[in-house]
Amino acid sequence: METEWLRTFIVAAKTENFRETAEQHFMTQSTISKHIQHLEKELQTTLFERQGKQVKLNHIGAHFLQYAEKIMATIDEGLQHTVSFLNGFTSQLTIGVAPQIANSTLPVIIHAFQQQKPSIQLTIELLKSNEIGEAVHAGKVDIGLSKLTSTRDIHTVLLAQEPLQLIAPISKRATDARTLLQQETILTHEYAPYWQDIQQVLQQFPGYKIMNINQTEVIKNFVKQGLGIAFLPKSVIEAESHQQLLHSYSLKECSHIVSDTYFLTKYVTADIEAFLAVCHSVYEGKISLEY
Repeated sequence: METEWLRTFIVAAKTENFRETAEQHFMTQSTISKHIQHLEKELQTTLFERQGKQVKLNHIGAHFLQYAEKIMATIDEGLQHTVSFLNGFTSQLTIGVAPQIANSTLPVIIHAFQQQKPSIQLTIELLKSNEIGEAVHAGKVDIGLSKLTSTRDIHTVLLAQEPLQLIAPISKRATDARTLLQQETILTHEYAPYWQDIQQVLQQFPGYKIMNINQTEVIKNFVKQGLGIAFLPKSVIEAESHQQLLHSYSLKECSHIVSDTYFLTKYVTADIEAFLAVCHSVYEGKISLEY
């Protein structure tokens, strides 16, 4: 049985259209028909109902599809791992990471880890914090870097509790923080774990205005453009502060509010422990955020 027959069958089963399958595979429609015929001969059964030029997956084809996908997934994984081995990688880690972390400390973590463990191949999956624990528990990722803990019974390490900074455009740096809170629109990620605590503080500033933007990078860009102010963790705005692209304030009313970062994993291996050690070094400031 040729693997190309299986690849053709999987696409044909999902599209139920040999012409579309041919276009996706950059083949002729007659070649697609031959692949299906060869596969049906091998299995000694039909996989599609044919009515003129129309094809429809039959119940046997639907049953076989799930196995065909598993076979190809195993083959593709084996090919990928073999190529990695040939390129000098001896193992692999898949990291599920929240966008806020991916856009701040993750590049530094990756750089430092690759310096220490060049033979370990890393794969990065961007996930929402509330999805990461489930992905770790299900084995879809080896490590989770999240702003939330998980309800699942998995190994959890608190990496950091960072103070929040009030950020404003450079053009507003001469204005004190309390005035900004009364005059400017507060840009917020409403799903940020610390937002409810911030709202309690904002009760002291009647008439404050907010705008929900559920992407941290967009919030920072809006602030740079003078469209408002925002509360964000220190590590998230550190690069922009050093480059004087944003001005930051430490507001005493918010000194008790922190942004947590968690390291989640289901199993603890030597590779995972090495990655955790690098994470600790970055968040403890032993490794500079500007490498």
